Amino acid sequence: MALDFHWIVPGVAQGSYPQPLSEAFKHVDTIVFCAEEKQPRATKLPPGKRVVRFGFDDDIYRPIPAEAGVLFHQMAHQLAREVASGRKVLITCAMGLNRSGLMTALTMMYCFRMSPSDVVKLIRARRSKDALMNPIFERWILNQRIA
Repeated sequence: MALDFHWIVPGVAQGSYPQPLSEAFKHVDTIVFCAEEKQPRATKLPPGKRVVRFGFDDDIYRPIPAEAGVLFHQMAHQLAREVASGRKVLITCAMGLNRSGLMTALTMMYCFRMSPSDVVKLIRARRSKDALMNPIFERWILNQRIA
């Protein structure tokens, strides 16, 4: 099975659930799993590589609770620090569009101080025009401000 991910900017990639993990780790240092239903089993990681399990749902009818938003910001800030230190990060979900798009957008806002609208446009240009098609996720990202 071929890997399905795109580099949005150097150091930050977005994609679907990577199989096999060993192949994905040839390209990245950290893989973030955002699909709550697709979390990898315990796996032996190559030296210096890291897995982050940060699963959440992508219900298009359920607003993002404030406490979840706080966790999203904390994770994105942590991932931005990894990218700034030179690590390559792949943010994934089931299809590589919505949950991964939300975390990729927020991470890039922290990393590069991009505006919400610019980051959404860039993700759609580099990953897919269908990225962040979940209207709740798109609206949430467009309303975020990074201090």
